[in-house]
Amino acid sequence: MDYQEDLAVVKEYKNGYAFIEIQKTDSCKSCGMNAICGKGSKNSRCKVKTDLDLKPGDVVEIYISAGVKVVSSLIIFIFPILMMIAFYLLAKFVFKFNENFSILSSFTGLLISGIIIYITDKLLTEMVNIVIVNKVEK
Repeated sequence: MDYQEDLAVVKEYKNGYAFIEIQKTDSCKSCGMNAICGKGSKNSRCKVKTDLDLKPGDVVEIYISAGVKVVSSLIIFIFPILMMIAFYLLAKFVFKFNENFSILSSFTGLLISGIIIYITDKLLTEMVNIVIVNKVEK
């Protein structure tokens, strides 16, 4: 399994679950998927099951599945372009609309792709595999 290593800070620990805050990296700046980089906030928070004895303020090394990051990148950057092309081609060649209306319909495809990305992001949040590897000594 491929993973990307990151650091997180434990905010709370109870009943075998650590509530961690994942520190954003430079690579997160270009991604819009909330499930991965916490869009709209400085750092992403999540709940992770662990056997480690942790306290609030502990820094932990975590692994996030790299496959999820690759899929989210494809969804963010490739899917909208494909939707625009598909809507343009449908309008132009299937429905025989003129050029201007075909271009406008491609923007409809862009809007629909944004809605699909939003829904996918909410579903992907539940599927992100985060594992706490160890506590980082200060």
